[in-house]
Amino acid sequence: MTHFSTSLLFASLLFCVAWSTWGQTQTVGTFVNTEEAWPGYTLLDPMGTGNTYLIDACGQVVQSWSSEYNSGGACYLLDDGSLLRGCRINGAFAGGGVGGRLEQRSWEGDLVWSLDFANDSMHHHHDVAWMPNGHVLVLAWESRSAQEAAAAGRVNPQLMWPESITEIQPTLPAGGEVVWEWHAWDHLVQNADATLDHYGEPSDHPELLDVNHAAVGGGGGPGGANSGDWMHANAVNYNADLDQIAVSSRRFNEVWILDHNTTTEEAQGAQGDLLYRFGNPAAYGLGDEDDQVLFGQHDVQWVPAGHPDAGSLVVYNNGDGRPGCNCSSIDVWSPPVNGEGSYEWMAGMPFGPESLDWSYPEVQTPTFFSPNISGVQPLPNGNYLICEGAEGHLFEVTQEGNVVWDYINPEGNFGAVPQGSNPNQNSVFRAYRYGMEHPAFEGKVLVPGDPVQGPDDLDCILMGDTGTSAISPIATAGLAPSLAPFPNPARNMVQWESPSDGTWSLVNAQGQSMMTGTSSTGSMEFLEVGHLPRGLWTLVFQPESQTWQRTASRLILVPH
Repeated sequence: MTHFSTSLLFASLLFCVAWSTWGQTQTVGTFVNTEEAWPGYTLLDPMGTGNTYLIDACGQVVQSWSSEYNSGGACYLLDDGSLLRGCRINGAFAGGGVGGRLEQRSWEGDLVWSLDFANDSMHHHHDVAWMPNGHVLVLAWESRSAQEAAAAGRVNPQLMWPESITEIQPTLPAGGEVVWEWHAWDHLVQNADATLDHYGEPSDHPELLDVNHAAVGGGGGPGGANSGDWMHANAVNYNADLDQIAVSSRRFNEVWILDHNTTTEEAQGAQGDLLYRFGNPAAYGLGDEDDQVLFGQHDVQWVPAGHPDAGSLVVYNNGDGRPGCNCSSIDVWSPPVNGEGSYEWMAGMPFGPESLDWSYPEVQTPTFFSPNISGVQPLPNGNYLICEGAEGHLFEVTQEGNVVWDYINPEGNFGAVPQGSNPNQNSVFRAYRYGMEHPAFEGKVLVPGDPVQGPDDLDCILMGDTGTSAISPIATAGLAPSLAPFPNPARNMVQWESPSDGTWSLVNAQGQSMMTGTSSTGSMEFLEVGHLPRGLWTLVFQPESQTWQRTASRLILVPH
């Protein structure tokens, strides 16, 4: 067995890594940050507290807000520097993603506006969309009784919570005026009883929602046993250029697009029917489980102009119940649009496209999986910021799938844990990054403070005059070929293909070799790493032949 010089590798790591991890085991905060990461500030809203943080690339807090309410879904930084945040309040509705209140707080933290959108007949949940005209689109459940369900053709009539979208013109300091509404209950089809309304074949009316599709309430999905949660929409996204709204329905495993260029009265009729749907053709009778693409997905949105995938749609595809493995993915696709801008559909066929444009990771793996919540943000440099929500894990990947920024949320339901401790219940519904030139920062002085986890001895180097940091990747000059361990970051299992006959070693940040072995040309190696401390590791390979020197690849292990 070939042995490596620990001192040589240790010196190499000191030269290449800007974070100093000697002396403290890292469990939270920023694990990776390279020059390929898009510079800016990330909005972090831990689900179990009333705190919201704006952090720089080092995880240092540059601004924070506090509310008496825990997170009730998404939050956004607005152009004027204020924070729009969903808040969780109790009411007649109780299910996954329950909100009920919206708050807008100034940069300084003062309450500017609030809206309580919760009563016996409706309740905000999961998401809102701030519109360019200063209005807000509110996603909400509304209650329909078992009698109403029976009249609509539901075979097993029960309490049902179909979705609604309401456009509110805010009135300061509280409340607002309803200026537009859309209700899913106005757009139903059923083939169970010809004597009732909405009768027809769902396959002939993909623009309508089959009242008999999907389970309601407990049924293994979000919401309690007494819940009427039927569609479980979890995202609403507004496209001002198209004047259209995208909605993600977890129970239907679909993304829907609606026309907003209508009056409320028009939205009740055919003009309010679905323009497009994608993800699960079985929801409208034109496919089966083999045709399903989306599995409990979250956070649908249009990819903005300037990004390589501009004009496409992107979701965090949770993958809960995906055949083969419970594996998450980020999926991008281009809806088929004709020359007039309408979505194309051929009678008797499901909505296209037949294939995705881009997915991360290239090979699905159970080590990247969040069964619920989660999100993704397309960044101007072509990267994607990913929120693996259930794990409180935020990371940024390039178009090639390389991780260029990696962060673990330190704050759980009982506050932030110090460095070296493992966070518990540190879920994050979503996270968004805002660039240095964002209007919210105009005239603001952003002074980095302590990280969310408090002071620690992990030093971060700020680069240039942008206020962002960088952690250089392991130097590979003269070292070939790449080992490309996958997945990276990893939790339990790592795989890599051996470039030749030789010896490998997994080395921690102190330069200590913790695992070693031999491999042969082209062999697929699988390493169990779940028992190892989280942090920065290096996979080093020494070929048996001396035609090329050793090669090394950085590997990040993240908390379970």
